[in-house]
Amino acid sequence: MNIVLGIYLVVLVAIAIRSARKVKDVPDFFVARKGASARMVAGSLVATILGGSAVIGAIDSGAKLGGAASWFMLVGALGLLALIPFAARAYKHGKYALPDMVENLYGKGPRLVATIVIPIAWTGIVAAQIIAAAKLLMTFTPMEYTTAAVVAAAVFTGYTLAGGQLSILRTDFLQACLIIAGLLLIAGFALFNGAGDVASATSNATNSAAGIAGILQGAPAFPFNANFTPLDLFLLILTYGTTYTAGPDIFSRVFCAKDTATAKKGIAMAAATLIPVAFIIGFLAVFGTSLGEVQGARITSIAGSVLPAPLIPLVALALLSVVLSSADTTLLSSSVILCGLLRIGADSKGARDPQNATARDPQNNGRPLLKARIVILINGIVALLLALVFTDIIGTLLLALAVYAGAFTVPILWGLAGLRSRPASVAAGIILGGALALAGKLCPPLPGAIGSHTGDVLTIAAFIVNGICLAAGRLGRKSA
Repeated sequence: MNIVLGIYLVVLVAIAIRSARKVKDVPDFFVARKGASARMVAGSLVATILGGSAVIGAIDSGAKLGGAASWFMLVGALGLLALIPFAARAYKHGKYALPDMVENLYGKGPRLVATIVIPIAWTGIVAAQIIAAAKLLMTFTPMEYTTAAVVAAAVFTGYTLAGGQLSILRTDFLQACLIIAGLLLIAGFALFNGAGDVASATSNATNSAAGIAGILQGAPAFPFNANFTPLDLFLLILTYGTTYTAGPDIFSRVFCAKDTATAKKGIAMAAATLIPVAFIIGFLAVFGTSLGEVQGARITSIAGSVLPAPLIPLVALALLSVVLSSADTTLLSSSVILCGLLRIGADSKGARDPQNATARDPQNNGRPLLKARIVILINGIVALLLALVFTDIIGTLLLALAVYAGAFTVPILWGLAGLRSRPASVAAGIILGGALALAGKLCPPLPGAIGSHTGDVLTIAAFIVNGICLAAGRLGRKSA
């Protein structure tokens, strides 16, 4: 296992070194020269979306959600498809990161809010990925938690600061392939090994047409069950699916595409890939319940119980890729936004046309790149320190996503639809929407039938109030 892991890390380092040699200025580093193909955009989107919370968390939820665990990725695919009509405007108004687009749509005030809020939340998400990577390394190697966390953080921070987006786009495609291959292997062997249970369970399952739910008798069904209702799906779309339509990591992939047609094609390819992967995850979530109580991530227990020993290292790399592929993108997205706050690369004349070498500012060849790499290094260290202090922050991760969705989804889609509002109204919508979403996550259930849904009501109200603020300050429609 250690040999295979060593080879994997060497490959990542080689990609980083090769990419670093091609980085000439800030546009190269932040948006890969805006030259990414549809295949690279799709691969990076898939690798980023299939992060630790998506794969590991969804499979761990099998005992409660059963086949409905498939909705995590199905909602992600739905969010990507919803982005396609807005992709052209996003590509036009975006520069390096989401706050650039917010400024072009609404002005500097809303941009400042986005620049402050997003890096704070996203650094916590990077820390969560370090925690997940460390626990995976502990499962497959003799490393202790501290050592594993340092190794994981050093790897993805190193290749991110070396080659920026060029490194990430190349490593993400490799990692996406590894992730899907690993999931297919585990699911294939699980289905084969559990074939004897499938026939008896399917005949007794109350919803055998759901497919996945019939694998184990009594498993919660797809698409809905007592633990996952249509209301839960609606809330999942609001707080989770919308982050795939208006999230900073998603837009960072769009900004790398060579043109709008390429961006749309890449988004569509990623969505099409996520749909079958969603049902594989749902199947594994159901199958994993047959193992009873397990230590660590349930997917590692499934792999250990069904796979022959020679395939374990490949699956270990696939699971490690699950985490690293989200961590690098999240780290760079957060760092690019911080660079914007510090005005690093802000004067890059070639930012709108990064492929035009004659348009580039010579000053981008030196200090701005060094400063950007220092920001990434510091950001990675802060995330590592968080991961060493807090060893379970998945709840904080989901909280951050919900608050982000309540604060930014409506203003971003409003602006990309060509609607305009006064900056003060936009800022009010962001603040009130984020505050209500936070209250919805933190508010305990109150007595009574309605009181038990207080958190849900506050979450929905976040989007409604946000929209009311934008409508109250609406200006004339902006041309495309």
